[in-house]
Amino acid sequence: MNRVPANGAISMLLRLRKFGSWGSLVLLGVLHASPAVAAPAANPADDDDDGDEKPAIAESTKPEAKGDATSEAKVDVGPAAAPPPAPVVASADLEEKTAPPPLIFGSGGWNASLYGFAELDIMSDSTQSFGESATNYNLARPNTPAGDNPRTQVTARNSRIGFKLEAPKFGSIKTSAVIEFDFFGEQPLTMKQGEAYTAGPARMRHFYAKMETPIVDVLAGQYHDLFAWGGAGFYPNTVAFLAIPGEIYHRNPQLRLSKTLKGGGVEFEVAAAVVRPVQRDAVMPDFQGGIKVNLNGWNGASTPGASRPVSAPLSLGISGLARRFSVTDFAQSPANPQTANGYGIAANAFIPVIPARGADLSNALSLTGEFTTGSGISDMYTGLTGGVGFPALPNPTMSQAAPVYTPNVDPGIVTFDASNQLQPIKWTAVVLNGHYHLPVADGKTVWISGTYSFLKSSNSVSLTPIQGRALVFDKAQYFDANLWWGVTPATQVGLSYQRTQQTYGDGTVAHNDRGEGSFYFFF
Repeated sequence: MNRVPANGAISMLLRLRKFGSWGSLVLLGVLHASPAVAAPAANPADDDDDGDEKPAIAESTKPEAKGDATSEAKVDVGPAAAPPPAPVVASADLEEKTAPPPLIFGSGGWNASLYGFAELDIMSDSTQSFGESATNYNLARPNTPAGDNPRTQVTARNSRIGFKLEAPKFGSIKTSAVIEFDFFGEQPLTMKQGEAYTAGPARMRHFYAKMETPIVDVLAGQYHDLFAWGGAGFYPNTVAFLAIPGEIYHRNPQLRLSKTLKGGGVEFEVAAAVVRPVQRDAVMPDFQGGIKVNLNGWNGASTPGASRPVSAPLSLGISGLARRFSVTDFAQSPANPQTANGYGIAANAFIPVIPARGADLSNALSLTGEFTTGSGISDMYTGLTGGVGFPALPNPTMSQAAPVYTPNVDPGIVTFDASNQLQPIKWTAVVLNGHYHLPVADGKTVWISGTYSFLKSSNSVSLTPIQGRALVFDKAQYFDANLWWGVTPATQVGLSYQRTQQTYGDGTVAHNDRGEGSFYFFF
């Protein structure tokens, strides 16, 4: 392995001071422990996570973003691929199986890796409905100032930095931790526009520890939800900020147990998680579980979010979610809380229609799909409320100080019907994406992709009083078309057209057209 002189490593540390105190602390610790810093190996790390000693492997997530003080985010992409050829991914967990980042440091059996990307997004919308992210938020209605006038935004806040730390093996046990943040932290509504786009506060995305044993793997901390197998390679390939309308995209504090069995080119993973409850007064945590199967002999081009393309196996996943609600009684003088149950079912697929030839992705065509349905799960779709709120409390005496209902649950997940009974909101969604890699070089230079999604609620409008239905939508459609150019193994450019359409309870159809260009530098 090549070695980098200590003075060169110190120079690198000084250049990386802009990454903040986390980067400085990690790198200072490594330099203090060893007079030399290990350079990355010329070849990628092993494809399979079999417990052999090897360089740390970073997360492979891309952007996500918050369009404004109340919005969430963009996509999940990966760290920079190592110099080509890219590795063949033998596991569907693409977040931990892409090539190692170029900045890897090690000493005394410890490994630390720095990864992330710098991103610039330029987007122009036909309405003033969205901030930087255009997810499941309500569109401005036509014939209104916001619905009839355009908006242009430029942002770098979707850039991301992450660290992965690996401890020395203890017998057959491997332990690691991931710390990852972006710059879409909460901002006050009174913040000036110039500050909002240029001084975004850091936000915790992932922060978890992982222990891998021969019996079971344990993940504890904040990570993608197990529901819909977040981060496992099923995200659509799009320039748009994830989540696109109708897509499950969510992170939560959780304790997850999983077991992967391998044999005959097949990987079978079963997992279960205890997750932060949908509301703290529900007492019971959410429960999530899933099964995923990978066929390693059937590989294709995988490019979740706006990541760099890699070869990955056909993958199928099924998952479920169960939760409980305990909501403040809907009355001027509340009695005991009302309770209800929620559920979710998800099916995901990554299918190589035209397989890849090893790491050569030229002429490869892949499809991803997601079907979800459930009751009381709108929070799992980024920014989705549909406009559903709680009705006003009765005011029989016509008091000027009308009684106000104060819920103890986030908006849009549940509401009360005409009989004042608690009802979860039901949603069903389908997301389909395809991407084709042109026969140019190794297929990682030019490719195209397109996405279609459909989202529908069977009760969002019917549970809303008639006077409020013009502000609630029960149907949404989305599609996009994307052109990608991998300028170098570390840099990428994407161009996209995106259209979002929603149908409100009074029959009004609103839509937004967005053009977006993005530049990425992965490290």
